[in-house]
Amino acid sequence: MISLIFKITFFFTFFFISNLYSKVTLANIVVISYESFNNKDFNIKTINDHIYILTKKKYFIFSTNNIVNLINNSESLPDYSVAIVISSNNKQIIDSIWPIFSKASLAFTLFIDPYLINRDKTYMSWDDINKLKNNGIEIGIRSSSRNIINDINLYKNKLNIDPVSYIYKEGIWSKKVIEILDNNNIKIAFTDNSGPISKNMEKYKLSRFNVSGKFSDTERLETVLDALPLEITDILPQENTIIDNPPLYGFTLTDEKHIPQCYTNNKNKADVIIINKNRVEVRTKFFSGSKARINCVSKNANNRLLWHGSLYWVKK
Repeated sequence: MISLIFKITFFFTFFFISNLYSKVTLANIVVISYESFNNKDFNIKTINDHIYILTKKKYFIFSTNNIVNLINNSESLPDYSVAIVISSNNKQIIDSIWPIFSKASLAFTLFIDPYLINRDKTYMSWDDINKLKNNGIEIGIRSSSRNIINDINLYKNKLNIDPVSYIYKEGIWSKKVIEILDNNNIKIAFTDNSGPISKNMEKYKLSRFNVSGKFSDTERLETVLDALPLEITDILPQENTIIDNPPLYGFTLTDEKHIPQCYTNNKNKADVIIINKNRVEVRTKFFSGSKARINCVSKNANNRLLWHGSLYWVKK
């Protein structure tokens, strides 16, 4: 009898641990980003439609501080983990957007441009930002490279805390800004790359999905919320600027089964060439704008979308 009880106990313990392990080993999170630069950018009906999806039991909503712990390998997150960020200085955030997310018990991180606080009546004041901070809203910085040091100092002076997270105003990282972030103990930074975040990513080059404006369709939101990182290494070019146009872009797949299809902001499908089973060389057409965006997607055995995005300046 004791032996039978032991076997049953062992079975359920093993099942629980196995099930838990399968949830946390993915160790990824999808960051959805709302960009608002005037009062027309946030459609309240669309926000409510998004909240209906985000509050489903399927999803686990975390803060950007959890991303810091994920990147530092001190915390594992369950599958379908999501973080919400809002990049805006508009008064609309405290007047109407914050109450909606608060009522739904959804945490978000607000990224502010410190230089624009108090600039006119359409922007929030430092009293507004402090009110949000004191009510549990994490406050990050969104700044340009030329103002970053002044913005960090202004943030510290007005909020009496050190910033943890940062968004590149130009959307693309630079070595100069990364050095400043590191020297000021800022833990993570987001580019405008699309894709889920993997614990293997560099902490100052994290991706996010824009879900506002023309990207706010609810079907698209559900698609990106269910996405997983396309795990890759050895990305070329390594710098933030494409010198040769079209570029010699490529990377190595962690799993050779996940051969992707790739697309560009030229609205063209790129040619994918496989070398030695897991080396992917992507050949695109000429980029005519100032930025080159390349998104590569595949699917795993469970039909989950795997996604990696890259974004570069284009040298003229």
